Order: sequence, then C-alpha cells, then structure tokens
Amino acid sequence: MCTLRNFPNQIEHCIEWGRDLFNKLFVDRPNDAAGYLDKPQSFVNDLKKSSTISGVKDQMEEVKKIIDLKKSADFSKCVSVAREYFD
Repeated sequence: MCTLRNFPNQIEHCIEWGRDLFNKLFVDRPNDAAGYLDKPQSFVNDLKKSSTISGVKDQMEEVKKIIDLKKSADFSKCVSVAREYFD
C-alpha cells in the first residue's frame, strides 16, 4: 500500500492502484451513500469515530456528489463528475 501512495512504477503496483481506485469509486462510495441515506445520524457518528475531520469532510462531499447524481439523473452531470475524477 505504501508504494501506491508514492509512485507505483511496477506493473503489479499499477494494477493494485487501479483496483484500489475502482473499489473506492464504484463500491465504497456508493455503499457509503446508501448507508447515509438509510441511517444518516448513525453513519455520521461512525464516520467521526473512524476518521479525521478532513476525512469526514472529504467523504461527506463524495456522498453528496453521489446523492446529487441520483437526484438529478442527468447524464451530463454524470459526465462532469467523471471528468473531475479523471482530472
């Protein structure tokens, strides 16, 4: 994992970096959004216990993006968020 945080220069590191990013974008964040929608206060309390203030802020911003995408159901908004992740 430390190699992924610095510079993944071997093929195995690049594959693991990609798997980690895919899991974060398509598994962890959607599950977080679903958990927040199900029990918001419990989700926030658990998040505060297991993360720093900046971590809580970042994760809640990601959850908000996913919830906003679901509410709008706008394809151009999905492309915009995907472009942000790409950049």
